[in-house]
Amino acid sequence: MLTIIKGVKVGMTSVFDGTGTTLPVTLIRPLKMVVTQKKTREKDGYTALQLAYDETTAKHVNNPSKGVLKKAGVKGYYRRFFEAKVDETLVDSYELGQVIDPADFLDHWGEVDVWGFSKGKGFAGAMKRHGFKGQERTHGEPDERRPMSSGATDPARVFPGTKKPGHMGARRTTVYDISCFEFNSELNLLAVQGSVPGANGSVVTLKLRKKLAEEEVDEIRKEREGAKSMSSTVEEILPESLSTEASFSEPASTVKAEETAPESSREPSEKVQSQPVLSSPEAVSTESRTDTLEQDQSSFDPSDTRGDPDAVSRDEVPGASSATSTPIEEGESKG
Repeated sequence: MLTIIKGVKVGMTSVFDGTGTTLPVTLIRPLKMVVTQKKTREKDGYTALQLAYDETTAKHVNNPSKGVLKKAGVKGYYRRFFEAKVDETLVDSYELGQVIDPADFLDHWGEVDVWGFSKGKGFAGAMKRHGFKGQERTHGEPDERRPMSSGATDPARVFPGTKKPGHMGARRTTVYDISCFEFNSELNLLAVQGSVPGANGSVVTLKLRKKLAEEEVDEIRKEREGAKSMSSTVEEILPESLSTEASFSEPASTVKAEETAPESSREPSEKVQSQPVLSSPEAVSTESRTDTLEQDQSSFDPSDTRGDPDAVSRDEVPGASSATSTPIEEGESKG
């Protein structure tokens, strides 16, 4: 198993641990590597493997790199190389042209060191570049962000390494003791806790710092298998739910067909007979209101003004007789 690999920084996200706490993690996609040369102590003075990564097409590889790949019998084209130190007893276990996939051993990694090139910030001042406090921001201070003195006047020069304004970022930066939160073999993504130097899409290097025990690795793999079985169970249940939704739509189509058919040809279906359909509350309330209205119209009396707020009683009209008025005959004047 190698102790150093290359990967591509995908980006950052947040995950939940076993206690429900949100943790920031960085997603890194490990790259496959190919053995192109073996360094031995007898010939080179140290033991290591020369590995090629970042597979590409032939037009992006120069001729010297093509010669190294051809000599090692590598299938395909790779444009980047690096060396990984290995133990003397393990050098002979690797063959030229052998493809090494980090997904085979990343479950054993517990903590790693990650380094890469930080984002370039351009020309920055002393406060942003070195974290200077600055001068007072009152009493007429003209510029509180100046670095002020450059050192003693007797040497008549600025000593190397003095913290001054200048180019910031775009340099190799290392982050130590980062915990490996999870490795997803299906997506080929490694989630490490915290931030990693470099922009999204840049190449980073991961070096093993702490290896997990076999018992911990077995427990991680059991949890992964349990999650896969749970997802497969959910996929088996989904078609049943979809078929259940389809069965609910069948009575609607049956009712539409019965409405268009004449009354003489309508026959209750077997589904309706086996499972009677109950009227909805809106339909029940509408039928009850219709029956009440028909009953009120049958017993309507025009002379009965009881209950009518706009009707006026004869007792309230001045000069009105309590007797029933007789109709006016023809020829009589209304006056």
